[in-house]
Formats: sequence, structure tokens, C-alpha cells
Amino acid sequence: MLEAQNIRVLMVDSEETWRGGQSQVALLMTGLADRGVHVELAAPPGSAIARKAEEHAIPVRGLRISGGADGRAVWVLGRYVKEGRYDVVHCHSSHAHGAAWLALGLARGGRPKERRPKLVVSRRVDFPVGKNGASALKYRRGVDKFLAISSGVRRVLLDAGVGEARIEIVPSGIDFGKFEGIGDTSYLREEFGIREGTTVIGNVAALAPHKSQADFVRAAEIIGKEVPGARFFIVGEGELRGELEALVRELGLESVVALTGFRRDVLGLLSMFDCFVLSSYLEGLCTSIMDAHVLGVPVVATRTGGVPDLVEDGRTGLLVAPRDPEGLAAAVLRMLRDGGLRSRCVALAKEKSAGYDYRRMVAQTLYAYRSLLAKTV
Repeated sequence: MLEAQNIRVLMVDSEETWRGGQSQVALLMTGLADRGVHVELAAPPGSAIARKAEEHAIPVRGLRISGGADGRAVWVLGRYVKEGRYDVVHCHSSHAHGAAWLALGLARGGRPKERRPKLVVSRRVDFPVGKNGASALKYRRGVDKFLAISSGVRRVLLDAGVGEARIEIVPSGIDFGKFEGIGDTSYLREEFGIREGTTVIGNVAALAPHKSQADFVRAAEIIGKEVPGARFFIVGEGELRGELEALVRELGLESVVALTGFRRDVLGLLSMFDCFVLSSYLEGLCTSIMDAHVLGVPVVATRTGGVPDLVEDGRTGLLVAPRDPEGLAAAVLRMLRDGGLRSRCVALAKEKSAGYDYRRMVAQTLYAYRSLLAKTV
């Protein structure tokens, strides 16, 4: 197979902010570079992922994409592809996918077959694919390989008409080194006034509609009546902060529910949870569940998207139907009260977490590149 040192890859990401997807892009870029692949990034100048790439000496090409059909972005990306002579263009967002699909469609028309770059798209969300003609074309033609992060995302792609042969499941990964820096968390207990023996239940996710933290807040109201003094944390930032704060006030939970906003010490907070709760009604996979498994924190999550790939109901956590606060509360109470169940779930999840190392994602991605490129040599 083609040596890693002979592969040139342009990563394309249109996002300005730092979320779970950008964390995965950063791990993938650095992991591939460590294996000798020549990696460059096309992303908005000054964006979080561009800054991270620069920290790791990965060349960055400025690219702002206002939409999948952004004519200027398509032209700029096409010029980069021509100049860079890349073997693979790998997209990590919907807008990036659209712009690269158009740019490569134009570039491929005037290049010898053996020099045409392959288009790879990482799909991390389980949102349904649009039914309009442009979406159908974008997904059914032009992309050489989709890398789906879970079986749930794979199902969405199959439903969109993507052939099985063009889909590989490449799960997200985590860097185990980050857990070494957690250290003493007593300052967090002091900051949030958490007394010794207090039950702490939390959610870690962007405050976005599909994360459905309103269900978590409503479940907290029910749990609080059964577990006096329990504290609840929603760790993350996003567009729904105002709505969630209003719901907390409406339910009179201001003294027990804390919206922490963005935190750099999220793992320290997560390590204090007696139960991690995922309330999403759509979810590609969820690396916060992976973090909880590594830290030995029991998990209650919704049965949606790729979550069942991580959480086996009754074995590595508990699964409930999405958009069901009462069911969510009941599962959390069961996890808190059943010591035997909790111990078994934590032990099996810890064992499972050995397979979460991001280097596995890097190796699987590199294998996908090599397999595609082998067909043109």
C-alpha cells in the first residue's frame, strides 16, 4: 500500500468555534502528521481549529465558507486544490462538503485521472439528509468515501441513498493523555458550594436544540424530590442558554441547577458527577460518554443515533427513550440506588473504554485513504 509519507491531505472545516467536531479534526490532523502524512488545513482565518493547527505546525490556508454553494469559497478551494496537488480532500462540516464537492467537480474536469484528488467526508451528526435535488446529488455522487462515526450515522447515510460500499464506520476517539491533568478538584467543590456527600448529576454538551437539555432540567425537578440536596450541572455554552435559564427559574430550581457555560476544566467537573446524563434526541456518538466511561462515572443516556454503540443498556449504562424527562429521571434514580448495577456498568464501561484511543481513528482513516488511492495506481 501507499506509504503515509507519500500522501498529501487537505482538511476542510468551515466552523469558527470549538466544539466536539473540531476536537476530532485536531486529533486526526496531528495523528496523521505523526505518522508522516502531509496534512494541511483550509479553515476560516483565526478560527479555533486554525489556531490549533498552527500550534502543531500544520499549514493553514484561509477559507471562509458562508454556505455549501458559496461561489467565492468554491473558487478559492479549487485554487488551493490545484496548487497543493493533494491526494485527498477531507471535509468535516456540511458547508465544507458542499464547497469541496463543487470545487472538485470543476477540478476533476481538467485533470488527468491519476491526479484527481479523492473526496472524503466525515459525517458526525445523525440529522436527516435534505430531500432536495442538490442534497441528493451532493450525497449520492462525487464523494468517494463517507466516514461515519457510528452505526446511527451510517443508517442516515444509507437512508439518503448512499451506497454501502462508500461508507466506512470510523468512530471518534479521545486522547487519554488529557486525563492526567485533572488533578485536585476541591476548588470546584468550593466554587460551586458542593458539600461532602452531595449527589452530583450532570450533562456536558453544547446548548443546542438537539441536545435537549430542557428534558434534563425537567428530570432534575423529579430527581430532586427523591434525592434531597442533589445538585445538577449543565456544562457547555450555546444558543439555548437563555431558554434554559428561563426554564430553571420557572421550575424554581435556581439553587440546585447550575449552567456553568464553557469550561476548560470540564473533565474535573465530570469526574465529580455521581451520574452523567445525556438527554439528546439526535446524537452522532458523544465523546463525553467516552470521557465518563474512562473516569468511572455511571452513564444514563437516550437511545438515539450512535449512542447505543457506546452504551449497552444494563451493561455499560442505562438507555431511555429521547424526549421523556420522566423516563430519564427514573433511570437516573435506578442508577443511583442500585449499587450492584452501578458497579457492573462502571467496570464494563471501563473495560470498553480501552478501545476509545484516538489513534485507532487515525489508523482507520489512513487505511481508508490508502484503499481509495490504491484504486488509482
